[in-house]
Amino acid sequence: MSLRMVLLKAAYIGCLALIMSRATLGDKLFDVTKYGASTGGSFDSNAKAFLDAWKALCAFNGPTTFLVPTGTYKVGPVSFKGPCSPGKNKVKFHGNLVAPSSLDSFKDKAWIEYDGLHEITVEGGGELDGQGAEAWSKKKRNSPISLRFINIISGRITNLKLKDGKGFHIAIHKSHNIVIKAISVTAPGDSPNTDGIHVSGSTRVQMRYITVGTGDDCISIGPGSYNVSIANVNCGPGHGISIGSLGKYQNEENVAHIRVKNCTISETTNGLRIKTWPGSPASEAFNITFEDINMKNVANPIIIDQDYCPNNQCNTNAPSKVKLHGIAFRRIRGTSSTPEAVTLNCSKDYPCKDVSLVDIVLKPQVSSVVQKVESMCSNVIGIAFGAQQPDPCVGKH
Repeated sequence: MSLRMVLLKAAYIGCLALIMSRATLGDKLFDVTKYGASTGGSFDSNAKAFLDAWKALCAFNGPTTFLVPTGTYKVGPVSFKGPCSPGKNKVKFHGNLVAPSSLDSFKDKAWIEYDGLHEITVEGGGELDGQGAEAWSKKKRNSPISLRFINIISGRITNLKLKDGKGFHIAIHKSHNIVIKAISVTAPGDSPNTDGIHVSGSTRVQMRYITVGTGDDCISIGPGSYNVSIANVNCGPGHGISIGSLGKYQNEENVAHIRVKNCTISETTNGLRIKTWPGSPASEAFNITFEDINMKNVANPIIIDQDYCPNNQCNTNAPSKVKLHGIAFRRIRGTSSTPEAVTLNCSKDYPCKDVSLVDIVLKPQVSSVVQKVESMCSNVIGIAFGAQQPDPCVGKH
């Protein structure tokens, strides 16, 4: 190659690198401290500064970054609404946010909410502290969600910590093409209704590399959820990974194409669970797969419960009308803290169909009072393959 060609190639690579660096640096920065936020500010003044920064960002035509610098900021409830001008928007929480402790400060469903946006990324390594202790003591359901995506198309939540939410820590609702990755969620094991991540009415949701320990479901999948993928989750304490509850309300949408893979569940009150209410309106949940799951001293490691009725809230003994079919449990291994390692309790009016148990090996926890584990089935049409411990309660191939 001639010297001229070498120089031209070097110049081309240099120009390309410069263009790429300018594209990265080209995001318009909206620093909340430039709009009045401060680590010494009040909940209300910081919330106003956050919204003022967002209003300016939303009006800008091009890629943007909403920045919360390092430090700890008291912030009241804020809803970041769209639509915004075209351009990819990033939110970087380098600092930590602290919520008001009193429920009286909340008039809506969420503390930090993103609504009606396209291409939004929330990241940054900071922490959202929901200050939930006062709300837990009141045992009130539907307490504010710490971080909510609603009506979002193409969104990401990554590299954040959430703790002590009053209610759900993260909720995804009526959204499409969402990625949740590298998230840590913590709350006391006795904190009520503090699900780590709840998904409802949404499609194409991916969750990866998540650590959750709370007082409720680590991850829960509600009505209207399609094409949800969950992998590499460490769950516990809490109530495990759940589909449901389903069938509590009229006109619920179906749930389908859910895959849970490569997870570890430890010291939880349930493992992999599908729960539907008795006397429910008709709906369906199908094509649901749990595979390659490690259980560590888990109560009820595998459970389908179609008589789900917490706190005796039900006013009927009628069977559930949620039809469950195409349910697979594959390579589920570990230890159970209860004699019932596998419980498949399905509706007598609409038996579970096409249920498969493949290579299930669940043993009593060492040094446990439980000496033997068993399977229990009712109203199930299914089959078992491969290694099975305990003996399966469906026919073995």
